[in-house]
Amino acid sequence: MGRRPEPGAAPSRRFPLHRRPGRRAPRARRDPDIPGLAGRRLGRGPRPVSLTIASLGSGSRGNAFLVEGDRARVLVDAGFSGVQLARRLAELGVEPEAIDLVVVTHEHRDHAAGIGIGARRWGWPLAMNPPTRRACAPLLRGQERCGDLPLRGLEVGDLAIEAAPTAHDAAKPVAVTVLHRPTGLRVGIATDLGRPTMPVRVALRECAFLVMEANHDEHRLRAAPYPWRVKQRIGGSRGHLSNRHAAEFARELAHPGLGGILLAHLSQECNDRELALERVAESLAPTGYDGLLDAAAQEEPSPRYDVGALARARVGAEQLSLL
Repeated sequence: MGRRPEPGAAPSRRFPLHRRPGRRAPRARRDPDIPGLAGRRLGRGPRPVSLTIASLGSGSRGNAFLVEGDRARVLVDAGFSGVQLARRLAELGVEPEAIDLVVVTHEHRDHAAGIGIGARRWGWPLAMNPPTRRACAPLLRGQERCGDLPLRGLEVGDLAIEAAPTAHDAAKPVAVTVLHRPTGLRVGIATDLGRPTMPVRVALRECAFLVMEANHDEHRLRAAPYPWRVKQRIGGSRGHLSNRHAAEFARELAHPGLGGILLAHLSQECNDRELALERVAESLAPTGYDGLLDAAAQEEPSPRYDVGALARARVGAEQLSLL
């Protein structure tokens, strides 16, 4: 499994503060329609400070991302078995029962395989839009607590969740942003993108941390031993984002408040970590971006990236530069 990430550990790179002085974080309307969420004792167990994000693993064999505020823990997707989810959460020092909500972006098994067992075994409330819930029916038994995932207006503790429609071959797939309301810091999670839609572009513009797909190298995909129709699906406008398109999208989204980019959903057959990182880094170079650039592994969790701690560290660095 490799090294156990230290809870709350921050990566070595720093980034500018996302929230401008005096700027208030927008409030989202509370959505009361997720069974089991109202009255749930949020934030059980040791808490991080401010806002953190970690990948439990990402790739064609499973995806899940843990976002933590001071008063809530949210999983975005749960594409592993119950055993794997428990093991990977344990690597991050989190008990499965401490998850307050699971947001399901779409029904494909590498994103939704564990939602049923998690809901039944650990009482996880689930949030997904109605077409996704219908498409997830084979994974559910009717006893799970499921509610709608609106485009805006879902609050869990100190976190506010928004969704943006994506282009992918699923019922009604979405990308997700999570706002930490006390600080105004926002993380964005966008995988399974055939192409960046305008709603996704708008949603990710002001994020302090991005999880974004870099699925395949186009040359490797063309040379892969797949049927032509599979290659067309992967590389098409409702498939997955290539390294080249991910690099262009990262350059488009770069701004002074962006401090971390985690590449995700890398194909084990048509990509590799260093190739993806190199392509995106080259594209970002003209923007002056010097924040974190990393790639999520399939087999093990990432470190826990502490967005709040990095923001505070950046403020200190800027103040020192004035002396």
